[in-house]
Amino acid sequence: MRCERTSVELEALEKLKPSSVQLGILSRLYELLEGKLYRCLAEKSFKVEIEAEGSYAKRTLLSDKWEVDVFILFNGVTGEWIKSRSLPILEECIKPLPYIVKYAEHPYLTVNLMGMKVELIPAVKVEKPGSGGLGVERTPFHTRYVRMKLDEEPCLEDDIRLLKSFMEGIGVYGAETGIGGFSGYLAELLAIHYGGFRETLKAALGWKPQIYIDPEGVGVEAKLRAKYSDSPMIVVDPVDPERNAAASVTREKLALFILASALYLRKPHLGYFHFMGRRVPEALGPALMVICRNSYSRKPEENVMGKLRRVSLLLSTWLKGRGFKVTWSSFASDFTEKAVVLLGLESLELPEVEYREGLSPWDDVDGAVNFVFKRLREGGVVWVDERGVLGGVRRRPYRRALQAVREVLSRVEEIMDAKECKVLECEEGVKCLEMGGLKGESYIGGPPAWITLAYTLLKQS
Repeated sequence: MRCERTSVELEALEKLKPSSVQLGILSRLYELLEGKLYRCLAEKSFKVEIEAEGSYAKRTLLSDKWEVDVFILFNGVTGEWIKSRSLPILEECIKPLPYIVKYAEHPYLTVNLMGMKVELIPAVKVEKPGSGGLGVERTPFHTRYVRMKLDEEPCLEDDIRLLKSFMEGIGVYGAETGIGGFSGYLAELLAIHYGGFRETLKAALGWKPQIYIDPEGVGVEAKLRAKYSDSPMIVVDPVDPERNAAASVTREKLALFILASALYLRKPHLGYFHFMGRRVPEALGPALMVICRNSYSRKPEENVMGKLRRVSLLLSTWLKGRGFKVTWSSFASDFTEKAVVLLGLESLELPEVEYREGLSPWDDVDGAVNFVFKRLREGGVVWVDERGVLGGVRRRPYRRALQAVREVLSRVEEIMDAKECKVLECEEGVKCLEMGGLKGESYIGGPPAWITLAYTLLKQS
């Protein structure tokens, strides 16, 4: 492979590659924590291995990510022990450094120090992936696999950076429930399998659900297709052939990636990469925003986003069932005290009455009678048109979307475990962002601005 780059890619990499100073600072922080943990755990007679994982360890870190994942691999313990016993031990060992306890599959610690974030993750030391009872044990094997491949082809380090930034820029990066996109590991697998950033984008133009990719030829295709029948994409995990590394990818995020790949290849531009900011289109149309407040700093970000996705689906379904047309929906959080859901609507207010069409008496006389009774019970009227088809109108229970959402606000507060949720309505969605105290360039959501960018670029060429 040749390390050839376009001018756009070279300019992007100038912003994406961490400096030697940044890497040196992160390395020093890791070494300090590693030594502190080894000494403390040895005093407590624990046999452990401590390893750096994630993008930092794989040499695919982006310049704006001042973070390191540190795995503490305990020998001779079980997954249940990790869940129930490891937390107080790590807390004692890490003091007096500032930390936050978070809970995912099991508890872990996040240390925030001078703008840097270190996640301390306890796990079982295992001989093969997935044998410790917790999926997190695969991570060290993922790190070793990717590093082996990058040792063979160092150029891929930058290709992976470009691909991750591109995915984040178009809003499809992240395997969390609230995002439903491509994980960092999946981005690495794709770049390795296809041989680069642009090569992955070109390959995506031929993707059609259900895509099946087996980088090392170790999976049993029929078995995996049956096991992950609902997944639009299957990428066999090279270190655990029974696992789909793309299980998190939704049809929506897959479609966005294919579309963005096609548009970028036609006219490459820095605007697709994440360092340009997640812009919001100038015009979003009418919208409702639900803002919930609580302390979200101790909850894993993926859990908060998962709850927001549930709320977004709840509100969209509720409004559609009452005659409102939801054009798009989105959600975001500052992961400290605020979580929001934004819903685009065709209109904030509907006519007082709603037309309903029935059927002809000769098609279903009982159904026709029921139609008449139902409309009259609702305080409406019924008629028969020139085709012999019943028609009727009924009064709407809610004319304003704001009223309809307020009816289910208690359910939203329950899902979000919020102290308070309130609803805002705006004739223009961007105004909702301002009222909610959100910056458009960092907000996750709305119709993708990069589609408008692509149209402008292609129109000019």
